[in-house]
Amino acid sequence: MSDHLALRRTAALLVVAVAVAAGVVVALPGLLMPFYPPGVFGVLVRAKVFFATLVVVLLAALFVTYARLYRELPTRFTRGLLLFTAALLLYAATANPVLPLLLGFGRPRPIGPFTFLPEAFTCVAVLVLYYQSNT
Repeated sequence: MSDHLALRRTAALLVVAVAVAAGVVVALPGLLMPFYPPGVFGVLVRAKVFFATLVVVLLAALFVTYARLYRELPTRFTRGLLLFTAALLLYAATANPVLPLLLGFGRPRPIGPFTFLPEAFTCVAVLVLYYQSNT
C-alpha cells in the first residue's frame, strides 16, 4: 500500500472516529447529566467520554486490521498484536464513563468493578508485549 493511500485511510478513520465520539457526547447528555453536575466538572466528564470513545473506535479499527493480517499471516507476532490490541480495546471500553451507566451501575462509585477492570486489561496488554519481546 502506498504512503498516500495509507495516509488517506488513516485520515478517514480519524474523521469517522471523531464523528462517532462527538455523536456519543451529544446524544448522551440525558444519560450522563443526572449524575454529573453542570460546570467545569461536567465539561471534564464530557471530554473524558469523547476521548475514551475516540480511542475505542480507533482500537476497534486497529483490531479489525490485525485480525485480517492474522488471517493472511498467522504467526506468533501477529497473534500477539491481535491480543495486545484486544486488551487495549477492553481497557479503553471499561475506562469510558458511559459503560457503567449503560450496564446499569448508575453513578460511578469510588469502588466497584470498573475501579480495577481497566488496569486488569492493561496488565494483560503489558504481559503480551513482554512475552512477544522475549520470544
